[in-house]
Amino acid sequence: MKRSVTQTNDGYYVLLDAFYFNGKRLGNISEEGVNWGGDDAQTFELWAAQIRSNPVLDIETRAATNEITGKMIEMVPSNCVDLMGGKAVGEEWQMPANSLRAEGDVRILTGTGKTIKIKRASLRASKIRGGLGGEKNIGIEFGLKMLAPKDGSSPGSMLPTEPFIEAEPTALTFGADGGSKAVAIEASGPFSVGVVPEGFSVELVNGRVTVIAEANATGSPRSGRLEFILESDVETKASVTLSQPNNA
Repeated sequence: MKRSVTQTNDGYYVLLDAFYFNGKRLGNISEEGVNWGGDDAQTFELWAAQIRSNPVLDIETRAATNEITGKMIEMVPSNCVDLMGGKAVGEEWQMPANSLRAEGDVRILTGTGKTIKIKRASLRASKIRGGLGGEKNIGIEFGLKMLAPKDGSSPGSMLPTEPFIEAEPTALTFGADGGSKAVAIEASGPFSVGVVPEGFSVELVNGRVTVIAEANATGSPRSGRLEFILESDVETKASVTLSQPNNA
C-alpha cells in the first residue's frame, strides 16, 4: 500500500531545484539562481484646485509586471535549442539565424519543497553572455514575462510540492544491433535507478538519462522494465518498458 505523504506549507521559498518552461526542464542555472523582478505600477495623481495639501485620487494606469530572469550555464545542444532556437546535430549546437520568441507555462521547484506555477509567460529574446578564463563562464541569459491567461483565470499559484516522477517515453524499442536512446525524467527531487535488465545499461548525467542496449546475439528477444525511484518517497516510481529483438 502506498504510504501517505503529508505536506506542510511553512511559507519559505528558498533555493532552486528545477526550472521548467513550456514543459521542458531548463539546464542548470548559474549559482546566482533566478531573480523575480519586473516594472513597478504606473500611477498618476489627480489634484483639485481647492485642495492643495494632498491629491484627491491616486489612479493606477498600469499594474506592476512580473519577470523572472536567469542565466542557463549547462550549454548542451538541447538546452540551447530550448532557450534560443537553432538546431541540435549530435553534440553540436547550430545557432539560430533569428531570435526565438515563445510562450508557455513556467514551473519552479524550490529546495524547500515548494512549487511556483505560472500559467502563461513570454520568453524574451535570449542571448549568450559571460566570459572565458579564470572563473568566468558563458551562458544564455533569459527573461520570462508573466502574461495574463487567455481564459481570464488566476495567472499562477504557489504551493507545497507534491512528490512526483514521470518518464517520457514510457517504452523503448531497440534494433537487434543495439544503440542508445534518451529518456526525459521529470521529478520533484533526486531519484535513483532500480535494477537494470540484462543486456541494457543506463547513463545518468545531471538528471539526463540515456539507455544503452547491447547487440543481441542471443537466441531470443530481450525485454524488461526499468524503474526510476523518487528518493524522498520510494513508493513513487516511473517505469520504462524495454524491448529488443534478437539477431538470429
